[in-house]
Amino acid sequence: MTVEEQTQLIGKIKSYLTIQGLVERLQLTVPLTVRFLAQGEYNQNFLIGAGERQYVFRLNYGSQINAANQIRYEYNALKWLERSGCTPRVCYVDDQKNYFDQGLLIMEFLPGRPLDYRTDMQTAAQIFGQIHQLPVAAAADQALIAEKDNILRARVAECEHLLAPVWGSKFVPAHAQHVLERALQACQDNVNQEDFFRDQQLWRLNNTEVNSHNFIIGKQGWLIDWEKPVISHPVQDISQFLASTTTLWRNDIRLTQATKRAFLDRYLSLTGFDRADFLTALRIYHPYLMLRALSWSAMALNEYASGEKTLQNQEIYAKVQQYMQADFIDAAIKEQVLDEE
Repeated sequence: MTVEEQTQLIGKIKSYLTIQGLVERLQLTVPLTVRFLAQGEYNQNFLIGAGERQYVFRLNYGSQINAANQIRYEYNALKWLERSGCTPRVCYVDDQKNYFDQGLLIMEFLPGRPLDYRTDMQTAAQIFGQIHQLPVAAAADQALIAEKDNILRARVAECEHLLAPVWGSKFVPAHAQHVLERALQACQDNVNQEDFFRDQQLWRLNNTEVNSHNFIIGKQGWLIDWEKPVISHPVQDISQFLASTTTLWRNDIRLTQATKRAFLDRYLSLTGFDRADFLTALRIYHPYLMLRALSWSAMALNEYASGEKTLQNQEIYAKVQQYMQADFIDAAIKEQVLDEE
């Protein structure tokens, strides 16, 4: 987005806030303050307001989960999650696309910094604990995607889709392709382990994107960016949070066994989940999580190296190259969260 385009969009946001009566409703100061905050592949975010009354104005440009109404999906999830006290409070949604071509929502701005794995693991356990304590209510069950019957098959299907352009790619190392092919087959062969999750019936709302930069650590801790939550076993978030592919993504940190055990001790004490059952769930699910993370990396490497990716982030390019190196992928594909107890 050019400076001129950004300036025009900021002016349009100011006009929208006035026309819709949101200046008074949100108790914003006049003259209005609107500035660009951040942009992802699917959203643009602006900071509106000043002082203690600051909000995020979010424009949506697409869906990672093929939701028919992505902004309403995100709004419904955030509204339901407010009771946890660990997510942004959402104030407004407009999915009519009469003024903007995109759906939009407004939520509170949470000041702080990303999570630091060296100092904030107990805070993360508290955040997950408060969110995962909440049994899924009927309203959330109807409004959000559920993986109750296919938590493992959903990962296999996702990986098959991600890997379709990777097979035979001249940009993804042949060794990495071979490792991924064998791991995919192993995961396909073991999907009957879903019976364990069905027997537990421990369904909670999972964020599914729990890297360090989706946490805000300020006067307390919050988990943000609820674009693609699903109802699933809570192991889905915990497995991803503790995976090496997640901790290395932006921080080049590998968690020690002691750190992971201390995190799980705190998390399980808060949720009251049975420890033995939860560790079994981790053992079953983690190979599927690692396959998904490495499959995405292979797909991204193919897109970047082939020039198919228009907007390129060189840090991501370097990271996925690292993940496809033989020594890394050989170890990662065998990873388990904990050594045998």
